[in-house]
Amino acid sequence: MLLNSNMHRPSRRAFLLSATVGVLGAGGYAGWEFLRDEDVPAPPLRTPTWTYEAQDELRWSLTHDGHSLFTSTQYPPHLLAVDPATGRGRWSVQVGKEHREGGPIAVAEGTVYQVADDGVVRAHRAEDGRELWSAGPVGTGSPWTPVVVGSTVCVDLQRSTDDEAPFAQGVLCGLDAATGRERWSAPSSRIFRALPRQRLLLARTGKLTDAKADTRPVGALDPRTGVARWKAPAFGEGDAIDLAPDGGTVYLLDEQLRLCAYGTEAGERRWRAEAMDGAITAAADGSTVYVCTSGGDLAAYDAASGEQRWRRTVTKDVCRPFPLRHGGRIFLTSDDGYGHGTGDFFGMGGSRGYVLALSADSGRKLWRTDRLETCWSVPLAAGDDVIVAHDSDWWAYSTCTGRPTWRLTTGDAYSGTPYVISGVLYGVSSKTIQAVRL
Repeated sequence: MLLNSNMHRPSRRAFLLSATVGVLGAGGYAGWEFLRDEDVPAPPLRTPTWTYEAQDELRWSLTHDGHSLFTSTQYPPHLLAVDPATGRGRWSVQVGKEHREGGPIAVAEGTVYQVADDGVVRAHRAEDGRELWSAGPVGTGSPWTPVVVGSTVCVDLQRSTDDEAPFAQGVLCGLDAATGRERWSAPSSRIFRALPRQRLLLARTGKLTDAKADTRPVGALDPRTGVARWKAPAFGEGDAIDLAPDGGTVYLLDEQLRLCAYGTEAGERRWRAEAMDGAITAAADGSTVYVCTSGGDLAAYDAASGEQRWRRTVTKDVCRPFPLRHGGRIFLTSDDGYGHGTGDFFGMGGSRGYVLALSADSGRKLWRTDRLETCWSVPLAAGDDVIVAHDSDWWAYSTCTGRPTWRLTTGDAYSGTPYVISGVLYGVSSKTIQAVRL
């Protein structure tokens, strides 16, 4: 099983929960000294099972098919396959000369698919890297990790609405997985999720307006035709929607910001709760749906009935609103490296990272470990440890006490989000992949 931030959730979901910070005033120096308290003592270093060294800068992403790990380099763009047991490179294929000729990748049914930044889609045989076909460019925009549903490769190039960036129209389209032939196309969607069991694609549908806020309904699209089998009103972007672990239910916010549950087979609404604007996360065990609000609150809902179990203000700092439930506890981490908005707000530095543990039953705070090093990842769980990326290292903390148990160093200025696959942690840094058996 692969755990990451697009993790599903491809990439990466950017969302800040910030609360108002007090003005330091005359006590500013004392407050600044508080931000500079002692760091957490470093735990013992783990020795990697193996280390793979790439010749060029990696793109900080990883996928797998049970036989190989696949990643790509930035410049010149290559596709790479690595043996997950030994760390030996299996093959490397150059796919272009410029940075824009590379992009995010996915693997399915023995084929590696890549959507390049220039809009070109390629298919390579997973066994040896041989190119099977190339299509496009299918459009302009920023590519998401492609989604393979049945015999269709679904591609989403996000449109640009930034006044300071060149406008990109974006596109959502479906290509024949065997030939690359385009089957259909539609306006781009910032909601882009597969429903594997139903063999459907979850995405926004309908005509796209010029407004920056996309308020089109979410639909379950037939990947072969792009036609929606059902639609539901939805507010927000990719953070304001999530799927049950079995894919049978989708949780989203309607136009009045009410948390709703819909069956993904026929699109029937199963329940609707009170208004709760924020980011949605369905627990991996299927029991609970969590909503993190912009005010720093975390609310827990029964996944079957929509009944609110509890709601707590969990942090006044900046927080990644993607809770991880594991072993009767919920874990949260700071976002973008800032555990204290105060130090950064007044231009005095003070960047920090933290890991926060709550009771899954009540939301009560159990422990919080603060660091003077930034925090770059959502939490991952393995056994009795919760694992987080801090600056140049990956750290493991005891799920019971919050004490650090071990760390793995990358040698870089900062580390990327680690992956846990079948009991092995794989950490991707600028030019290396490291493996540690958990």
